[in-house]
Amino acid sequence: MNICKLIYQKKSYISPFSISVLILGLLFILFISACGGISKPHIKRNPVTHNPSSQSFRDATGLLPIKELSIAQANFLLANKDSSSDLAILNKSKLKLYILLSQGEKGFLKKISAGQWTKNNKETINFFATADVNSDGGDDLILIFGNSENPKTKILFNNKKGYFYSKKDGSYSLRPGIEKVIPVDLDGDGDRDLFYFGNIIKPSTKKYHQTMVLINKGDGKFENLTSLLMPALPAGIRDASFADYDGDGVVDIFLVYEKGQNRLLINNGVGKFSDRTSSSIPRLLDDSKHADWADFDQDGDNDILVVNRSIHKKYRRYSGETNYFLENKGGGNFRKRSHKILPRLPSQKVYLLDGNGNNHPDALILTAKGVYYLQGYGKWQFSDETIRRLPRFKKFDQMVFGDINQDKYLDLFGWSRQTGRLWLNRFD
Repeated sequence: MNICKLIYQKKSYISPFSISVLILGLLFILFISACGGISKPHIKRNPVTHNPSSQSFRDATGLLPIKELSIAQANFLLANKDSSSDLAILNKSKLKLYILLSQGEKGFLKKISAGQWTKNNKETINFFATADVNSDGGDDLILIFGNSENPKTKILFNNKKGYFYSKKDGSYSLRPGIEKVIPVDLDGDGDRDLFYFGNIIKPSTKKYHQTMVLINKGDGKFENLTSLLMPALPAGIRDASFADYDGDGVVDIFLVYEKGQNRLLINNGVGKFSDRTSSSIPRLLDDSKHADWADFDQDGDNDILVVNRSIHKKYRRYSGETNYFLENKGGGNFRKRSHKILPRLPSQKVYLLDGNGNNHPDALILTAKGVYYLQGYGKWQFSDETIRRLPRFKKFDQMVFGDINQDKYLDLFGWSRQTGRLWLNRFD
């Protein structure tokens, strides 16, 4: 799997299937970090010829230095000066954040503290993201901590040796109810801004903002421009997917809602968003969990795969339908596209990538019964490759991807409350 799936962003708005220009860049910083701009790139062309049918993931959990993993959250990142993907792990107590430094095929350097701040920290770290916010070539840590009534965010800057430190002006107050943050270039200036959201954000003004936006001023310092850039929204945001959906070269936002209607926010070109839900996406009432994007029909625009816990029976195309595509008909106007190969099970995450190097998007879908691996052949054609290409143990809550051994193929770390597993990507 030769891919550049950097989790939430890419340097510039190009089709996920023409990312050969990123081959010389860093492959992954998530899950998508060394790139500075827009949506996460998904596919990169193979620089080396492989037999696509020989690709599979192999369990390499033994490379991890921790025998019993207790994981609340994990992310790959560039912690030091080499280009291997290192691993940040927040332990189950959410008090300690550790960095595992990749040694390639030799595994990871023993567990080390992320720095003095995390070592001395006594507050619960509720969520963290990784991104190079000061554009120095090393990934920094963005933390959300504190209780739900008084959440705060802190940026820990990386000295590019795997040590993270706090600056005096690196902390910001958040609105009550903020739960997650996604680093993404919202205003198109090349650096990472911070997009915060939660299930229910308590309004501090007359405008009912369910998001919070901190815009990067270019030096790792941020300014709250939520009221200027974001529309009022209903509560219930569960996740967000960033891509150029209307084809104008700037990042737009697809918001995933816990119950009710998902929403589409279109960028005016300089980071101000308008709600285009009613005119651009079909009315669908479902319990959505996650979404990811790719050009599934090869027509040059980005489609969306939405995974759900359930769909209201009124909006199902067939019995048991749980997950569906949104087909982009051009200009960011979508229609629902059902596909019976999608698992008819409650699902919680979807990750799109080119698993076998055939330049078509594949889908890893996390369901109530484990991971499904659907291999893509272009123009809405898929086959179920779950048994053939995945290790036996495959029930996870989340996954992240990174190039651990610098072979230009993304490897995978998946975890649940019970365990964490490392899978290496192989062609043999």
